[in-house]
Parts: sequence; C-alpha cells; structure tokens
Amino acid sequence: MANKHDGKKALVLPISELNDSFQNNSISTENPNTSQVFYNSESSVLTNQRIFHNTGEHEVYKRIRRRPRKKKNKDELDEGNTSMHSVSSNSSVSASPLKTIVVHQTRKTLKNNLCQDFYMQEASTSNTIQVRSARLGLSCGFSIKPANMNKKGAFFRTRTIAKFINLQSFLNTNPCYIFESRIYIEGKLNPKKYKQKLDKIHIRKYPKNDLRRQGKKKSLEKNEEFSEYFSEKDVSIGLSNGSLIKGFIRINPKNFRESYVSNDDTSIPDYIILSVTDRNRALEGDEVILQIKPKEEWIGENKENKTARVVYIKEKIHPRKVVGTLKSIDPKDGNYAILAPRDKRFPVMHISELSWPNNFKKNPKDFDKILFVAELLDWNVPEYAIGTIIEKLGESGNLKVEAMSILKEFNLDTTPFSDNLKDNVKMFKSIPESEFQYREDIRKKCIFTIDPSTARDLDDAVSVEVLGNGNYEVGVHISDASFFLDEGSELDQIVSKKATTIYLVDIVYHMLPQEMCLGCSLLPGEDKLSFSVFWEMTPKAELLNTRFVRTVMNSCAKLAYEHAQMIIENPNKEFTSLDFPQLYNGFDTKDIVTTINVLQSLAIILRENRFKNGALRIDNLKLCFELNSETGDPLDYSVYQSQDSHRLIEEFMLLANISVAQKINESFPELAFLRCHQPPKENMLVNLQNKLAMYGIHLNISSAGEIQASLKKYHTEDYPGYSRGIALSHLISKAMTRARYFCAATVETPTQFNHYALSVPIYTHFTSPIRRYADIMVHRLLAASLNYREQPEWDIEYIENIAKNCNTQKYQAKKAQDASIDLYLVHYIENHQPFTQDCVVVDVKEKKFDIIVLKTGSVVRMYQNNCESGTTWKYETNKLTITFPKRRNFEKVSIIVELLTVVKVNLRKKDSCHLEGTLMRPEVHVVLNKKGKR
Repeated sequence: MANKHDGKKALVLPISELNDSFQNNSISTENPNTSQVFYNSESSVLTNQRIFHNTGEHEVYKRIRRRPRKKKNKDELDEGNTSMHSVSSNSSVSASPLKTIVVHQTRKTLKNNLCQDFYMQEASTSNTIQVRSARLGLSCGFSIKPANMNKKGAFFRTRTIAKFINLQSFLNTNPCYIFESRIYIEGKLNPKKYKQKLDKIHIRKYPKNDLRRQGKKKSLEKNEEFSEYFSEKDVSIGLSNGSLIKGFIRINPKNFRESYVSNDDTSIPDYIILSVTDRNRALEGDEVILQIKPKEEWIGENKENKTARVVYIKEKIHPRKVVGTLKSIDPKDGNYAILAPRDKRFPVMHISELSWPNNFKKNPKDFDKILFVAELLDWNVPEYAIGTIIEKLGESGNLKVEAMSILKEFNLDTTPFSDNLKDNVKMFKSIPESEFQYREDIRKKCIFTIDPSTARDLDDAVSVEVLGNGNYEVGVHISDASFFLDEGSELDQIVSKKATTIYLVDIVYHMLPQEMCLGCSLLPGEDKLSFSVFWEMTPKAELLNTRFVRTVMNSCAKLAYEHAQMIIENPNKEFTSLDFPQLYNGFDTKDIVTTINVLQSLAIILRENRFKNGALRIDNLKLCFELNSETGDPLDYSVYQSQDSHRLIEEFMLLANISVAQKINESFPELAFLRCHQPPKENMLVNLQNKLAMYGIHLNISSAGEIQASLKKYHTEDYPGYSRGIALSHLISKAMTRARYFCAATVETPTQFNHYALSVPIYTHFTSPIRRYADIMVHRLLAASLNYREQPEWDIEYIENIAKNCNTQKYQAKKAQDASIDLYLVHYIENHQPFTQDCVVVDVKEKKFDIIVLKTGSVVRMYQNNCESGTTWKYETNKLTITFPKRRNFEKVSIIVELLTVVKVNLRKKDSCHLEGTLMRPEVHVVLNKKGKR
C-alpha cells in the first residue's frame, strides 16, 4: 500500500459525506450516491452514466452510450466482502455500508493538491483499505480490485490476488483499479507537464468475458502436482481384480486437457481424462493403467461418461520428442527459454541455456521462425516440462524443412542403410537351379502387374487360365521378399523397427534397402521369386479349392491402372501394341485383353457378394500433386479417382489375404499374425443417428452392411447428394475404430478375429512384403506351414511386440502422409489466391463450426472472427444464424448454418499445414424493374 512517504496519493470518497466540506471545489452533487475521484493529476472517471473530467478547477461531463452489462461471475468478487455497491438500470450507484471506491496511482505529485490532507494507512495485504483525513477528522474503509486491462494478454483475477499479490507493490506498479461498483479510471497525463514519459494505458470499456476460460484453467492451478505412480505389484493386483483398466491413451488435438482410453464395451463412451494432472505425464499413444474416479465425478446428463486418472504408464510409446520454436527467454529466470511445441498435446518446455543455439541470448527474435527438435527430460508440474534441444531443422515455411519436421514429429526413422548392410544383401543376378527343385515354374503363364504409373515397388501380379472343365485357375503372385531377408539378422532387426514404407508427396522412404526393393520387384521380362495363391473358380466366381506354393515367375507386362481401365471400358475393341507398354515372353495384346476381361467379370461378382455379406467401404478424398521438377513447388492438384481397374486388383488382393489368414491360423492357431477391425463405438453411432434424423436422414446402424446401404442411398450423383455423401462419410468414419495387427493367442474368442469393415471372420496382410513388415511375418508363417522352412520358434510376447510396433509405425506413417498432403495443399493455396470453394458443414457449436472443402477434403474450423466485421452470430440448438451487415453495395442478409449446409469460404494459409477461411457473404440476386430500380 502506498503511504504518505511515497509521494503518491489518490482517493475517492462518497460525495454524500463530503458535500459540505467541498462545495467550493467544483464537485458535482447532482447524484448523492455517485462516487467522485480525487487524485494528484489530470484524469477522468468512467461510470455507466457519465465521464467526469477532473482538472482541479472545474468539472465537465458528457453523456456516453453503454451496452447492457452482462452478469459477472460470483467468483470474480472478493470472497470476504458481501457488502457492495450495485449498478442500477439507470446507471446510478446504490448506497452501501461499505464504501466501494476506485483508486488511480500516478508517478508524480502535484503540490497543494486538493487531496494532500488525505493519506492511506500502512501497507497491508488485505483488500480493505482505511483512509482518513486529519483536517476533517473523517475516516472510511473501502475495498479494491484490479480492472482487466488488455496488456500483453494478462488479466488479473480477484480470487488469485489475495493469495500472492502484496497490495503495496500492486498499487505502486499497476496503474488502474476497479471496485465492485464497476467504475473504471483512465489516467491522462500531460506529457508537456511531466518530464517522465509514461506508456499509454489501454483499458477495456467492457470486462472481458472469462466464462469460457474458467473450466479450462481449473486443471492447471499452480498448486497442483502429479500424483505418484502405483507400484507394479499394485497394478498387477488391480488388473486382476478389475479395479484398474489398461489401454492406449488418445489426447484431443484441439484440447490437450481432454484425453481418452477406449472402453471394451462399445455401448458406453470411452473413459475420459479431464485434466493434465489426471493424465499424469502420459503422452499420445502410451499404454497406461487407469483408475476410475468416483461416480459423483463422472460427467454427462446421466453421469454415463466415466472419468479416470492415470496411475501407471505401462509402456511409453511416445518418443518424448517434439518439434517447436524457441519463443522467448523467461523473464522470471534468465537461464531458461520456452519451447512452444507444434503439437499442442505436448507440454510447453523450459530449455536450459546449455542447449540454446549460438546467439540466441543476444538476438532471440532471430530464431522466431526456426524449427528445433527438443527432447523431454523431466516433467514434474502440469504447467511445463524440462527439455533440451537436440536438433536444428531450419526455417519454417520451407518445404524441405517442413517435410523433415513432419518426419520428426511422428518419430519416423528415415536413416539410410549403411553400406555394410547393403553389401550383405543376398540378391541373385539369375535364379539358382536349386530354387527350381522346390518351386513351381510359372514363367510361361500370362502374368502381369497393374499398378500406378509411377510405382516402383511392384509387389503383386495376377493371372488367369482356362481349365479343361470350363473353370478358371486364378492366380495372385506376390514377391517373395522374405526369402532375401534372413530372420534375426542385423538388417532384419532394422527393418522390423521401420515396419513400413513412408510415402510423402515428394519422396518415398523405403522399408527395405533400395537394392533389395529393385531385386524383389516383379519387373517385366525378369525371372523373380514369388509366393503364389491359386484358386479354382467357376465362371460365377464360386471358390472350389485353394492352393499355396512358392514359384518362379516372369511378368510379361507392367501395366498401369489406365491401361486396364481402357480395356474394361472397351472390352471388344481391337487394341494394338502401341496401346500398351512393351510385352514380353511372346504374349500379345489379345492375351492381355482376354485376361483382364475374365478377371473383371469375376471381380464384379466377388465384390457384389462381399457387399451382400455386409462389407462397408468409406471413401475419403485423397489428393495427388503435380510438382515443379526444379523447385519442388506444387503446380496443380487432382483428386484420386477410384476406378474399376483399382477395384479389380483390390478384390483379388483381399481374397488372397483372407485365404492366407485361414491357412496360417489352421497351421499355427497360437502364433498366427492377424489383422482385425473392431466394431465402431455404439454410443457414437447412436448419437450420430439421432442427429441425422433431425435433418431427414435415417441412418441404419445395425450392421456394417446397413451403414453401407445408407451411404449408397444418400450419396447421389447430383450436387446436393455429393456434398451430403462427403459429409456422411466423414461423420461415420469418426465413429470407426482403428484396424490393428495382433497375435491370435492374445484374444479370448474367435469373434475378436472379425474384420468389421470387410465383414469377414479372419483377415491378415500378405500382398505387400516390400513395403510392410507385417507381410514379412505372414510370409514366414505361410512358408513354415508348407514346410518350406523350419517351424518358427516364436513366443507370444515376441509376436505381440512386433504387432504393436507395426500398428504404431503404420498409423504414424499414415498421419505423416496426410500431413505432407496438407503441407503441399496449403503451399499451393498460398500461391493461388483467392481460393474460394464450396464447403459442407459437418459440426456446429455455439462459437464455431467445422466444414469440409468439397474439392480437397480438408477439414477447417470456422470462428466468428472468420467473417467480415460487423457480422453477428445467434446460436440455437445445433444451428447458427449468421447475419451479414448492410454495406454500401450489399443489403443486410442472414443465413442459417447447420449440419449439411453448403457455404462458400475463401481459404488461406493459417500455418504450414493448416488452413483457415473467411465465410463469404451469400449471393443475393437483385431484380430490377424497367426503370432500373430494385
């Protein structure tokens, strides 16, 4: 508290008590309940009714308009003060036993000031101040609190002031204070009158609404700490008696305080963790042990959402590394800088000076756009962790740097293979005669590959041959990559950790060494080792028998999907050799055309049967880019179109995977390496079903097949049907679970083998061993089941660890691919402004709504500030009424935004991988009469 020796005095007293004493000082007495301010410089007092200007000689006021005040939160008032002034509807201040006062501190004192006879008592940490006048023999008490000021985004809160702010230093350092009467003070210092220059103070006319921040702040109070983990013994006991839950944590990327763990019961919501404290240092993907909280802490209308807290981290899946920028040096401690992670699910980190880059301490602003990789060292409090810089990537915005940051963010290993490992790869220039002793020679069959035109890894080929009984022998031939990768070798261990090939827009990082990829690829005109599956089929695609065999093959052609599609669309056309790539092994165009036509007729039947059996396919938009060969910048983009030729290959690859899954499960029921897809969350589908019913869309969720039928019904060829189909596919996919690899011995019942989307009882991956390590595992099991190799000496834990890593790496690689597409799309849009597109609304909240861009599939969140100035939003249940103001050339117009509404948005770059947009004013058609008037 300022005292009489500070040279700083300021005071406000009720006019009603001082009328008689101060009539000669030009003080207004118009309203006996109005408080007036006295202080030692020129200033003004702002109330709901007037602005009073005090010059020390006279007083003037003017009327101002104020919008109606919003009710303040109860916890914004001082807890110990129940007596206060209130602001009436006519903006007057009612009387109260406690004199509520506004005080303004200034840095200079005017001599012979009106208030020099008044002084404040000794400094106190209380929020009640005693003031008295020696000349008048008058004293009174008043309470003080700070006014919200838009100063560097910091807003003082009443409930925290009494805890840690010393009132004396607070008054000396803060220029503006507010009392319960909501009276504000703004200082006006004449720069000519004072030598000391003060910064201009900006004070909000209306208090900032902190309601939306209130709940989020609770989880990050300074006095909160992480709890100790349970012991391994306690965890084991808790898991066995059911009091603890095991699962993988998922953190909400738009709200890092919320995280989830899947519930085995799909009819009820997932377990929810509501704070960083309860998450207890777990990061995205970690396998954690949960303890369910008491029922009174559950959330939802009927307390159906179980809340939980992490009590143990069973396995740290997340690498504890993150990409971010060094923002500033912490003013409280010059030995630390702050690293702001790009992934908001990761905690802010304090970085020690020991790992700062050169010159950062002198010129920290030079590093604002530089991306770093940091590693988490310790995390003791929810607000921040301790970390260290381990790598500098480069300046953000550069495509190469951004691509590298994506790989680092998702912890994908792109380390090149050493020359020593490459030298030890056993590849054949020609197939040894010993291989023909136990492999079937199919080099004289008409076998060819069908892949994207740019593909280099040719995993699979197809063939068909007419049998003497009129049936067909259809063959799928897969590169025998596992033959060249010795199990347990150094190369095998490295490949098993990589687990997958990584596809970015501009580059591919292969799982296998490049030499091995080329040696295993089924290139035309070359003898290759393969693993083949043959089926005998009737012309109606009925399966009669299946056989598996290792083979030696020689592809006669490398076809692109475009070549196959050309034949499918023109089955009776006579093609020439100019229509196809070079053909080998004495085959001509008629052989190619005949084979594709037979395969297409069988694929159509297989697909129809599969969907009749209840299969579900959700297609989301996928983009392809044309890049500048010199700079790498995107020149154009297109949407990947799924055609009949794609579906032809898809059907036979699915059939091969299903057949191999059945074979290895029969031979190794404990060790089978399989892939399952659990049903979607029932409660999410029910909620979606109820919401869609409000808009006349009746979604049948009884099975995957019924969902597919509903999609087909509402996804029509017309424009409204197209936008509706895009939205429905997005909404349904959000309820789906993630398919995963697993060891057969780790599930309790065979029903858990089911693949929901494919609607088959068992499934695995066999057809892509060049780019997936899971397929390598399956090839080894299939070879052992056919006695091509010794029985595997694997234990269940080994297989399950491989499965977990394959799941993680496949998911991370998919997210990196999506992020790479977003990166190039954002870069393209940035260079092609304006970029205005039609978008369909998929979610509506009170202050935001989500849209999908129909031509790109991008999901963008829209806020009110994404509209032109003056636009108003009015929210009702699941619906926003957005009103655009009248402009010079535009009339006032309103639109209703709800689920499935199509709006027009001008998109632009928000950051390196994300878009933001401006909601466009709807087009209004104006009809003019003959005189040119509206």
